[in-house]
Amino acid sequence: MSAVIRDSSTKTMPFAVRPLRESDVSLAKAVEKDAFPTLFPPTSFRRELKNRVARYWVAERDGTAEIVDVSSHAVPDECRPGAIARILGRAMSYWSSSSDDKTDSGDLIGFLGTWYVADEAHIVSVGVRVDHQRRGIGELLLIAAIEHAVAKQSEMVTLEVRRSNVAARALYEKYGFTERGIRKAYYSDNREDALIMTADSIQMVSYSERFTALKEVHRKRWGRAEVALET
Repeated sequence: MSAVIRDSSTKTMPFAVRPLRESDVSLAKAVEKDAFPTLFPPTSFRRELKNRVARYWVAERDGTAEIVDVSSHAVPDECRPGAIARILGRAMSYWSSSSDDKTDSGDLIGFLGTWYVADEAHIVSVGVRVDHQRRGIGELLLIAAIEHAVAKQSEMVTLEVRRSNVAARALYEKYGFTERGIRKAYYSDNREDALIMTADSIQMVSYSERFTALKEVHRKRWGRAEVALET
């Protein structure tokens, strides 16, 4: 069952975010290859979608799934900002190795994966096709991930980012992530260090107010953000 909420904005992003499905696995693989051609090993999306602590989402063109505007949730009085009425479920699937795997990413243009461990939501992977970058899609995926982490009652969101990825670091800093450490030679392709970044206290009203304001800025610039919620 899906919850549907829409705002009155006349501008709509031509993309939607929803849970990754089995039929998306080969397309997600193609998106990752396009975004990170030197990445090794590649993400095993099929295996990840069997992982009980993992949740993966995809951004697609012209999505027709039932949607919710992640920027429309009211902030409650208690320290539970933007709680989602329905929690995103995971699509159970397997890593695709069949001969009919597609080499083109089709309507799939981005993905993001999160692991939930104790009170922490850890963003483990995020990618957007090169020809769709700088169009608000990566930020839309991040918004969905944080929204879901709040609904799961996680206390913090963490991730790793390349030291050289200035644009990604700026985006994360905008959403309250700060540097907490370094993983030396973390990336296998070039032995580059990874910065550990964390946004904590995401359940507090102060973070909710900041997050809500940032979602509104995103909506005004790019259009209404649409995210499918499933139980």
